[in-house]
Amino acid sequence: MKKLNSLLGLAGVATFFSLPVNAQLKSDALKTQTTNQIGLTVSSYAYEEPSLNVKMDATNVGIEYLGTYAFKNNWYILGEFDYNNGPVSYSGSGTASGIPQYYFDLKAAVGYDFAFDGFVISPYIGLGYRFLDQSLGGTTTSTGAKGYDRQSTYNYIPIGAIHRFAVNDNKAKIETTLEYNYLMSGNQYSGLGSVNPYIGNQNNAQNSGYGVNLTILYKQDRWGFGPYYKYWNIQDSQTNTGSFVAGGKGYTYSIMEPANTTNEYGVKLTYSF
Repeated sequence: MKKLNSLLGLAGVATFFSLPVNAQLKSDALKTQTTNQIGLTVSSYAYEEPSLNVKMDATNVGIEYLGTYAFKNNWYILGEFDYNNGPVSYSGSGTASGIPQYYFDLKAAVGYDFAFDGFVISPYIGLGYRFLDQSLGGTTTSTGAKGYDRQSTYNYIPIGAIHRFAVNDNKAKIETTLEYNYLMSGNQYSGLGSVNPYIGNQNNAQNSGYGVNLTILYKQDRWGFGPYYKYWNIQDSQTNTGSFVAGGKGYTYSIMEPANTTNEYGVKLTYSF
């Protein structure tokens, strides 16, 4: 009987110690892993300048790459490249469609894993760069307005957090990423020289704005799938002024990029290796 009681006591001790161990194993599996991830995206893209009632809409198809390296002390680094492409439909000074457009986004960040019982939160901060190109040069809208090439450049600081928790007895997990992008500096290039050579091409500094990214992925084994949302809110740019003489008459001009927003809703399919 004494031997049986001893065995039962040992089993109780083993059970007591197995609970935190299992929780720790679960948390370790949810921490950031050293991996490569590629993704395919399909999204609805909408750009708007409310003050001028200008809108641009597109259906984008994209590809992305995310590489992460996890250190043994819970720190990690990541690098991400995102490319999207889709012809734009324009409305404002008339309408036009089939306008070539693409953008790409580069990001590098450093973060740290905070493990809890059943979930992990991984905040990060870094540097980002976004470039968008629209080839409107040579186009004419339905009202006869001439288009011109446009390029937008954003330099920003991404501040985000990744939240992971297990589902289906640890065979799958939900991974949610929420990111705030602080605009450090930006530039709007407008190829107005093709429309009015007296004004020439213009570069307007954009120094006020922000963005928000949200992604929710269901991941099992190497595959992941889920929705995402991207948003940019950029304020009025710096104003360029000048003057020129044409036909014996003097003219002045004032050029600026008005406040604008970009909304992009999509879904993505990812594969990790």
